[in-house]
Amino acid sequence: MRSIMLFSGLVAGLLCAPLVSTIEAQEETVRVYGPIQNVEGATITARNADGTMVTFEATGRIVSNQPMELNDIMVGHSVALDTTMRDGQTIVTHVHTQPWIRAPGTFATRVLNSDSTVTRHLGRITAVEPIENGIRMQFMHEGNQGEMEVDVLGTVPILYHNRVETEAALKVNMLVMANTTRGADGKLSSGFVTVEVDAAKPVRTPN
Repeated sequence: MRSIMLFSGLVAGLLCAPLVSTIEAQEETVRVYGPIQNVEGATITARNADGTMVTFEATGRIVSNQPMELNDIMVGHSVALDTTMRDGQTIVTHVHTQPWIRAPGTFATRVLNSDSTVTRHLGRITAVEPIENGIRMQFMHEGNQGEMEVDVLGTVPILYHNRVETEAALKVNMLVMANTTRGADGKLSSGFVTVEVDAAKPVRTPN
């Protein structure tokens, strides 16, 4: 009887193993950053940073990361910014804005994977006023999870605006950046694609 039970368990394990592997494959995430090699409609083939060729479909928003000045920051726009503490002060190290409202359920804050001393904030800008060497900005975190006020200096290292583009911006040799996921059909896709436009390359922000 013991031999039969062991055999049955082995068979069950073998039957389940391909299923687990299939699920893991479907949830695979492939980060893409490199020049576009071919475009067919919304299907993009790019040479990734490691030299491999990756083909994926742009299924959602296409943007470019356009440079901006502090006085371009507008009330009502969505904002993403990173903060860290130095000598007891909150320092902003990265700001980018976009004109559309994020989807409900978007996180309000998270600690960066790459640096536990840095926190990313997402929200909507509620007030902006000039100060010496920069601006003072107020924003409400996503999900109305608290308002925050920060001083953004002109020396902020990363500052850009997400400009909405169309499929016409997907051109060979332009840099493209996306986090793609593999679906049940085995194909990669991304609902948010950043492409080089007007010499403005996709910005690789800390994660």
